[in-house]
Order: sequence, then structure tokens, then C-alpha cells
Amino acid sequence: QDVILYCGGFPDGLEPISNLADRLATELDEQDRGCYVGVTCYPGFDNKSFNEQKYTGYKKSGFTFDEVTCCVRNAADLLFKEHAESVSSSEDECKTTFTLMTHDWGVVVGHLFINRAIEERSFTQHKPDRLVMLDVLLRPNPNSNYREVLSGIEIYKPTRRDYLFALSYRTAFAASFAALQYFSETVGLIVLAILGTIVFTILKLNPLQDVDGEHAKVCTKDLKHYLYMMYPYYHMFKEMSKGSATIFTTATLPLDLKETPILYIYGAKKNVMFHDYRSVALLEWEEREGLSESRVVRLEDSGHWMYCQEPEVCESEIRKFLKGREASNENGGRQSRL
Repeated sequence: QDVILYCGGFPDGLEPISNLADRLATELDEQDRGCYVGVTCYPGFDNKSFNEQKYTGYKKSGFTFDEVTCCVRNAADLLFKEHAESVSSSEDECKTTFTLMTHDWGVVVGHLFINRAIEERSFTQHKPDRLVMLDVLLRPNPNSNYREVLSGIEIYKPTRRDYLFALSYRTAFAASFAALQYFSETVGLIVLAILGTIVFTILKLNPLQDVDGEHAKVCTKDLKHYLYMMYPYYHMFKEMSKGSATIFTTATLPLDLKETPILYIYGAKKNVMFHDYRSVALLEWEEREGLSESRVVRLEDSGHWMYCQEPEVCESEIRKFLKGREASNENGGRQSRL
């Protein structure tokens, strides 16, 4: 049975992924057994637990990427413990595979989790066999031969406009959380209102399009919670201020994509993409050359929350990916791609 652990990002708790998680957990037939799915999120992002605990249960400074990675590791341990109690025989347990699925900021800790699990086998006994990355993808592993592989391939180079889109809202969110941490909640909300108006209303630098509008409105209903969930942006700039040796040095694609293949699904309806174009090109090359089960799925009619907008397509693609070589052989040696 496939065990899937999902970790989302900003500004999501446990609810947005529930539809897709339920779909993946559903048993279609005897040959297509439902997955055992666990859902987690960044500490303090879950609506229910945040409203119950406020700051009493969470660090006012937020959590570092190292801390969140450890949380995901602990969640994996708990998920496998629960799964072991649910199976009826040792045979089921032996056939278990582990897939880590992440979205938005969850992708960062996903990259850290898998690379540390590979480098230090004792870091966790549950090393993901596959990765499903949703709408965010970080850079290739610097120790790989990606430069040589991609040397003859034309790859899109982000423009100044792309960098402006990416930097503006991240700066606004990081500054707002800093005001919350060093001054007060009221000051943080004022800073958010001012910078948000400048970035999104005056300069019109929203990275998202209307297709994501309804989901964004739901997320911003509780502005105090929304403000607290901005701590990853704050810690991102803290990491960047350290110079070359940052947490993002190891937050990369796995070195061996054959050992740990990646399914990357992203929505095309955005004003700026949240992936490293070199990584996308590398995964597409891996698929084209048949070197690994890695592949890229682009959903033309979806945005950042593509798994909410097209859950049936995401479910289908993930199930094909989990079948691996078997599905590839059924399709004449190649896996389907949108």
C-alpha cells in the first residue's frame, strides 16, 4: 500500500487538501488499492489548533525551516506507526511505499527532508521513495550533472519583472511578520495593510490570477492568523542574510532522480511561476530520455491551488505516478503527460 504524507504551505491548514486526500485514499478496485494518506502543515497554520492555542502553543517568532523539517519527520514516524497498526499482515507492511507530497512552503521542507534522509540514513527510517511537488520546485542539486545535461536546451530565463513580482509580496509579508514579532499584533496588521495596498492594489504585483481569488479570500478572513502564518517569509530573509551557507544550500532536487523520482504538477494561470526553470527542464529531460519516472504536468486552466481546482486530474496523475514502471509499460513505455 502507498503511504502518502502531505505538507502544505502558506496560508493553508489541513482543509484545502482534504478533497484530494480523500480521493487518493479511496479504493477504486482490487488492483488499485486506496492510499494511506496523512495530512500535516506548518506549525500554527491549522485553523482549529491556532484558535484554541493562540501564541500559548506556538513560538511568537515562528518556526525555522529546520524545526519544521523535524516536525515533518515526526509526522512521518507517527503516520507509519498508525499504518502498521491498521494493516492485517506483515505482507502488507513489506509492500509499503512512501511518497512525500508537498505544496508551496511545504516544498522547501520536503527538499530538506529527502536530502537529509538520503545523506544520513539514520536521520529517519522512513525515506521517501517518491516525491510529488505541487506548484513549487527548487533548484537542481549542484552536485549533479544538470549543467552538462541542459547545456543544449533552451531554458526560460526569469526577467526583471518576474523577480519584482517574487520579491515584492515576499518582502511585504516578511516585514509584516517582523512588525508582529518586534512590536505588536496591531503594528503588524498596520504594516500588512499599508504594504499590501502598495504591492497588490497600487503596483498590481499579485503573483496570482483570478482563478485563485476565492481561495485567497477564504485564507484572509482571520487577518491575525494570516499575519502569523507569514513567518516562513521572515525566516527566508533571515537565512538569506547569512550569506552563502544557508538552509537553501541543501534544499534542492535529490541527486539521484532514478532512486527518488519526482512528479511536479503546476498551474499555468499565474503572473509568475514558483519553480526553478532548470529543474523543470531537467525533469522533462529525465522523462523524455526514460532515465527515471520523473515527469512534469502543466495544468493550463489552474493556478497555485490546482489540486482544489482540478482534483480529479491531480488524483489521476498521482495514481499513475505511484504505479511507476507498471503504468509506463501499459502506456507503451511512456507515462502520460498533459
